[in-house]
Amino acid sequence: MNVQALAGVAQTQPTVTASAFSNGQLESGDFLTLMIQSLVNQDPLDPVKNEELLAQVSQIKNMETLAKLDQTLGKMTFEQQLATAGSLIGCSVKGISTAGENAEGVVVKVAASNAKGVTLVTDLGQEIPVDKVTQIEEVPFVW
Repeated sequence: MNVQALAGVAQTQPTVTASAFSNGQLESGDFLTLMIQSLVNQDPLDPVKNEELLAQVSQIKNMETLAKLDQTLGKMTFEQQLATAGSLIGCSVKGISTAGENAEGVVVKVAASNAKGVTLVTDLGQEIPVDKVTQIEEVPFVW
């Protein structure tokens, strides 16, 4: 069979903007765009098989599910750290401060922020991240 190029039909190349990858992470929409572009520009004599297309769609769905799971686990971890920190109010703790130094004191407050995570604030004003606590001691109650 003799195949000739069609006159006036320009071969298009897939275009992906740099902004889609500016944060270093691909999202499912980016993969979908790439998949559609590859379908548009596929060789008509050797098209993508249905099984391959379904596998790609399945992989995109799995990626979305894992991303949602990662977000949920991150929220649960944060909430667990906050609950743990709250139970340490009034306890004496030792650990590594946010400044990277040894710190100790009685926990008087719990602070939570996106930048520092969950931190314990001691009576001496030191901040100790919950995951950097090395020792916890109950302070005896005096009447």
